[in-house]
Amino acid sequence: MQIRFATKNDINDLVLIYQGWAEFKGILPDQLVEPDTRDDLIQYFDGSNRSRKYLLATDDDNLPMGACYIDITFLILNNIRIGDMIVKKDFRNQGVGSAIFDKILKYARENNVKKIWLWTQEELESAKKFYTIKGFILEGKQKNQFCNKDALLFGLIL
Repeated sequence: MQIRFATKNDINDLVLIYQGWAEFKGILPDQLVEPDTRDDLIQYFDGSNRSRKYLLATDDDNLPMGACYIDITFLILNNIRIGDMIVKKDFRNQGVGSAIFDKILKYARENNVKKIWLWTQEELESAKKFYTIKGFILEGKQKNQFCNKDALLFGLIL
């Protein structure tokens, strides 16, 4: 398995991975499970929007396994936010999420990050469990954060 920062050449793999959000249709609002398209993602790779760094997990045959982004908007405050972490269904419970998270931690330490934070949804039990195991603390619930839906705010102090 390889975890690396995605490039413009990886956008199609990211689109493929993010199609996995469809699995949560009917559980989460439609706007939250609508997968990113190439047009949605290109801005993060063509230089027009530098707020995100995408991570891509691939297997030994370079097939996409999982992805997420690091929101570096808050880096000036020694914070980063994790967004849209997802592992393809066939690769879950095989350490892919942990490997992605290890890469995030490495990036955080190299950039003097003091806190990593994220939002997730109450219904995403496996996500809540994963982040708790990784040391994140539930810091609160934010009302109407996304699509008139509450979000859970998790934080990890480094």
